[in-house]
Amino acid sequence: MGNSIYTIFMPREEFSRKLNAELVSRALLELDIPAYVNDRHDIAVDGFKVSGSAYKIINKRAYHHGTMLLDADTTTLKGCLSKKNKISNINSKGVESVPSPVTNLRNYSYTIDHQQFCESVMDEFTRYYNEGQEVKPVVFNESHVLPKRAREMAEELQTWDWIYGQTPEFTNEIEKEFSWGHVNGIVQSKHGIITDADFKSPNASGAHEVIILSAISNALRECHYSENAMKEAIEKINTNIPGLISAENQNIVDELCEWINPRLI
Repeated sequence: MGNSIYTIFMPREEFSRKLNAELVSRALLELDIPAYVNDRHDIAVDGFKVSGSAYKIINKRAYHHGTMLLDADTTTLKGCLSKKNKISNINSKGVESVPSPVTNLRNYSYTIDHQQFCESVMDEFTRYYNEGQEVKPVVFNESHVLPKRAREMAEELQTWDWIYGQTPEFTNEIEKEFSWGHVNGIVQSKHGIITDADFKSPNASGAHEVIILSAISNALRECHYSENAMKEAIEKINTNIPGLISAENQNIVDELCEWINPRLI
């Protein structure tokens, strides 16, 4: 992948976006890479971003997560982040990402690699947080037995509540042209639950399409915002309105599921 992923995990009261970014920046300076922290707390070199960050603060814990570009394919990276490749239009009350020009550390060091970066960050961490006393790193591999607390945290990070349940309120707007009409859809979600949904087709060619769109709009409400939302909605329709989905309109339902499912991830 050409990048290193790092996380600084600490007590909530000790957390500081700026100080943690400056710690990693100093680690790069030790490697003769002229890094600094910009106004958005991103780590940059010569005006180019080399590491962005994401943060998670919950209960008494704080996570500072970052990705350091070592020798990544920036052309592919730019394509992945391009708005042209978006499959939906999400408007969120969360912190909005700001596009920035990026570069690799390889452009400033012929020797930089993952191990060198990790060791330098660890050295800087021990100087700042452990009064310079050496910390013995623990290297994990597939055969390593994780401590109980680490296992519990790993399991927590895979739960629906962690992935979706604490997301800010947002609106997802999608649209698609079908053979039977153009569909506009709006899905609103808060804390991982769909609070409202509205799918309409002003130029639908028949009554089946309008009825199914209305039923799906109602059934999606209070479903979990996930790739299983449509399955959950269809089950609600079949339970609450038996016979509404029939052989005559099953193809419409299938088309809508195929379209909506990947846009609720």
